[in-house]
Amino acid sequence: MKHFLLTVLIIMTAYSIVNAQTLKGRITNQSGDPVQYSTIYIQELKQGTTSNTKGDYEIRLPAGKYAVVYQSLGYQPVYYNVTLSAGITVKDVILPMQYYEIPEVRISATGEDPAYSIMRKAIGMAPYYLNNISSYKAEVYLKGNLVINKIPKLLQKSMKIESSDNKTSVSAGSKPKTEEKLLKAGDSFLMESFNKIEFTAPDKYIQNMISYNSTFPSQGNEISPMDFIQASFYQPVLADMAISPLAPNAFSHYNYKYQGASLQGNFTINKIQVIPKRKSQQLFEGTIYIIENLWCLQSVDLTNENLFGKIRIQQLYIPVQDEIWMPVSHKFEINIGIIGFKADAGYVSSVKYVEVNPNISLLKPAGISAGFDTRSAKQQKDSYTTVSKPNQKIDKILEKDKLSNRDMVKLARLMKKESAASVHDSVSNSLEIKDHTKQTIEKDANKRDSAYWADIRPIPLSDIELRSLRIKDSIKSIKPLKDVKTDSLASVNTKEKSKFFKTIRTIVSGHTWSDTTGTRFSFSGLIDIKKLSFNPVDGFIYGFDFPFSKTWKSGNSFNLIPDIRWAFSREKMNWGINTFYSFNKIKHSQIFIRTGITSKDINTGGGINPFINTLTSLLQKKNYLKLYESRYLTLGYSSEIVNGLRLEINTTFEDRRVLQNTTDFSIIKYSRMYSDNTPENEYLAPGSNEINALRDQRHADLLARFSFTPHQQYRINKGVKIPASSDWPTFELTWQHGINEFSEFSPGLRRSDMFRFEASKSRSIGAFSNFRWRIRSAGYLDNRNLTFYDFFQINTQPLPLLINNYEDAFLLPSFYSMSTPEFYVEGHLKYTTPYLLLKLLPVLSNTLMRENISFSYFGSRFHPFYFEIGYSISEIFFLGELGVYAGFDDLKYKSVGLKITLRFK
Repeated sequence: MKHFLLTVLIIMTAYSIVNAQTLKGRITNQSGDPVQYSTIYIQELKQGTTSNTKGDYEIRLPAGKYAVVYQSLGYQPVYYNVTLSAGITVKDVILPMQYYEIPEVRISATGEDPAYSIMRKAIGMAPYYLNNISSYKAEVYLKGNLVINKIPKLLQKSMKIESSDNKTSVSAGSKPKTEEKLLKAGDSFLMESFNKIEFTAPDKYIQNMISYNSTFPSQGNEISPMDFIQASFYQPVLADMAISPLAPNAFSHYNYKYQGASLQGNFTINKIQVIPKRKSQQLFEGTIYIIENLWCLQSVDLTNENLFGKIRIQQLYIPVQDEIWMPVSHKFEINIGIIGFKADAGYVSSVKYVEVNPNISLLKPAGISAGFDTRSAKQQKDSYTTVSKPNQKIDKILEKDKLSNRDMVKLARLMKKESAASVHDSVSNSLEIKDHTKQTIEKDANKRDSAYWADIRPIPLSDIELRSLRIKDSIKSIKPLKDVKTDSLASVNTKEKSKFFKTIRTIVSGHTWSDTTGTRFSFSGLIDIKKLSFNPVDGFIYGFDFPFSKTWKSGNSFNLIPDIRWAFSREKMNWGINTFYSFNKIKHSQIFIRTGITSKDINTGGGINPFINTLTSLLQKKNYLKLYESRYLTLGYSSEIVNGLRLEINTTFEDRRVLQNTTDFSIIKYSRMYSDNTPENEYLAPGSNEINALRDQRHADLLARFSFTPHQQYRINKGVKIPASSDWPTFELTWQHGINEFSEFSPGLRRSDMFRFEASKSRSIGAFSNFRWRIRSAGYLDNRNLTFYDFFQINTQPLPLLINNYEDAFLLPSFYSMSTPEFYVEGHLKYTTPYLLLKLLPVLSNTLMRENISFSYFGSRFHPFYFEIGYSISEIFFLGELGVYAGFDDLKYKSVGLKITLRFK
């Protein structure tokens, strides 16, 4: 049987070799210059290839007759009927220039550029073309290259290439001799792969990498074409990089100019110049080609300039089946220029569609056709009456010669709705989001020889790429100088010193120990500036922590986090232990215990950043942080009950003690004293209710919190449930029963019941735009026996400099001033967009900063109608936000403030 199979395999191999003919040649323009990266497409096989930088092309095909299309951007397509028999067929092709004319019918009486009429229909139809494919199978060849043009000397000295001497004989068991060379300008690298791709709507991709080849020094250069295959200009944002000219809001970001039309076969191609309204890293510039009456892309030639350089994207679409146009070639040119480093990188791909299945559930609009409708009037009428009402509305819009902006938005919305409905039947109603992208690599995919690549490679290599392949074996890896080990001998004394200094470094800077059993222990070190702080109650505070964790194979884990700090002026040890046991990776169940003795901020709803308070205390002698001593024990349990519904129950026992300032120290001397360790608040002012005052007391409470997100989607990764998005807000309901005991006034226990409700939602509403809101309301059934500790602590941040982001905070009132025992309502809105006001200015338009508008409202007994409005610019150097805010009390202006926020998390 084995001999029989071997014989069959040999016969089949020989047959395939005999029948694999070669079509090759060179593509030039009328001046004789090579047309780089031209597309050669075989209509019968739905297969294409691309010429190289010299215009050379080569493709292997079975014997037969083929209709071959040669085309490139800026040139007229050329069609040839080619008959292939045994051997090599040479076909050199000259592509004539493509000229575009502006027909009189396109000239508008209103003076509007004809491009806008075309773009309105193309934008409106974008959701249709994004979803009109049910599935396809394709073979994709992807080739990338990198040529280094310039390396700053400082960077060049920090990187080396380890190359082997292939001429040196190597004995068995020994390693080849290697030498290190500096990476230099002129070095080039190549990587290529051959892949089989299967796509099933809406998001299932299976990639099988058959082979890959790389001359890059770093190991594991596996080229994945998934980003190329998945990205589409029909999406509002392309690969999270820039806004597409076909996005629903494209008219807010782009101007368009009609460059003319050209007849290519049976199709009229409109050439549209895309002009960004402002210089921006989030916009494209260039040309797109739209097919008349189909309103889909025929080709794309767009450029995006960003922080790392210039990226030029070229795509060519071909009707692979009926009027289904799909990209058969991709070309990326990347001019890298950052911090003096300059290089040219490029990617080209050749796609062969083996099978394409249209989305039959998505009805094609009646007005979408590049040809004439040959049906009878009755057939057209019968077909029209069977379509849904949304499709009838779509057809009526497309019947118009010219669309308004309102028509465009309505068309895009209807097409998006119909497209979503067409894939709904194929998608399970389950809320689980499954990762439908599967990547596999064939065994020995990186061990194919040169003969294999010469036979399978559809795009001939350039001279630079060939030179890179010839030196492939000599390039091993790139390593920073600090990782390169020398062969110098070290003495025993040196090793002992190294061991001693390593121990000292561990004690001083900290270290983490872990093993393969899931045990992990960390020590933060004796010197950690993040552990140092100052306030006039404790004085300087410094300490360390040493967390311990154990994770079992089941995924259950135990964590013990002790924290010890010494308050130097108060001469008191602050300590805390946080321990929790996590189990059930689907429900994220957890049992936790927290205990300790520490000085704690009275404002549990936000409060000042300890680092900022340290600076204001030491440099300005202004202490904003108000503390009390808490001796606490908290026991709790949390778990998901059903999907989207989570419950937390905990009980706390606390001994609260009033603290006073113990030091008047500051680096810069002032005559004034630190303010008392008492918050400034109307309820603590002289003459107010004495029960509200701060005092020593014992406290206990029982808390239950329900959090519910309807239709909560989720992912399962290695058995762990990860919450994802939902179209619904998140609702939260909290009940807390509190018991206070203090000796003043009438003896006995003082009870209270608190209820709090809130709802919040954050969602993307466009390209790089977001809208977030939160409303919260709370109150006590009886607030007559509350001390200030149990007030509703509202997050206020009045200082001009903030560390990390404070969401849902009031940015003008002083600390603790809005704390209240009364029923209250607060709300926060924030709209974020890349372009609103200042980003429209030329000096700022090319940055990645975003603009924000915010509104906050608060209403209670002493603040019946307080609100803030603000404007800010965020992502300044990727970590800063600058804003101005104004506050109003009872519709009367109260204050204004400038805020700088630094985000390090």
